[in-house]
Amino acid sequence: MPKIFIIIIFFLLSLILYISDYFVYPIDEVEITSTSSNYDNEKINDIVVSIQGQDLLSLDLSDIKRNIRSDGWIKDVEIKKSFPDKLEIIIIPQQPYAIYNSKIMMTDGTIIKASSLPPDLPIIIDHTHDSLSSMNTMILTGKLLQKIDLDIKKIEIYDSLIKVFTSTNILISDRDNYEVNLNRLVLSFQDLKKLFKRDIKSIDMRYSNGFAIK
Repeated sequence: MPKIFIIIIFFLLSLILYISDYFVYPIDEVEITSTSSNYDNEKINDIVVSIQGQDLLSLDLSDIKRNIRSDGWIKDVEIKKSFPDKLEIIIIPQQPYAIYNSKIMMTDGTIIKASSLPPDLPIIIDHTHDSLSSMNTMILTGKLLQKIDLDIKKIEIYDSLIKVFTSTNILISDRDNYEVNLNRLVLSFQDLKKLFKRDIKSIDMRYSNGFAIK
């Protein structure tokens, strides 16, 4: 018998066995792994219930992934089939970055509403409603102020003005020259502390030839 006919017969037998549920692997166990539990547990449990008992072999993972990713607290998900009866779901959670206009901004820029806000996150009050620009401002500020050991507590962003509230003082700058002004401050900060010999409450950086200090 030609080899091609043997292959066709084997394929047809396999198809018949599959259609007749001979090769069916009912899902008996769904294992969920995550480093966070901030997501909607009830929604995830409903998804798990809908999966159990389905055929592991023919299960379409794309719909499951899409449903899980629709939760704002979930960044991504990996799903693995473990024969004969187990499905592994690995949830990759979002990481909160800041409080943005009374919502939570994640490290990837996603913004979600939440019934409660984490108390330990820096705050962004953005009057321009440009979340991407505000996030970039926060990232830039954090990198530069880290050099002079200042922690950001809050940033207020207006059309032409930026106020930064640190753990010890307030920094003020016009938006157009913000990065330049902040770099000037970083280079001068230790000298300013030695010069004033007291706690500096505020530094206004809107002067090209110096700073207004209180």
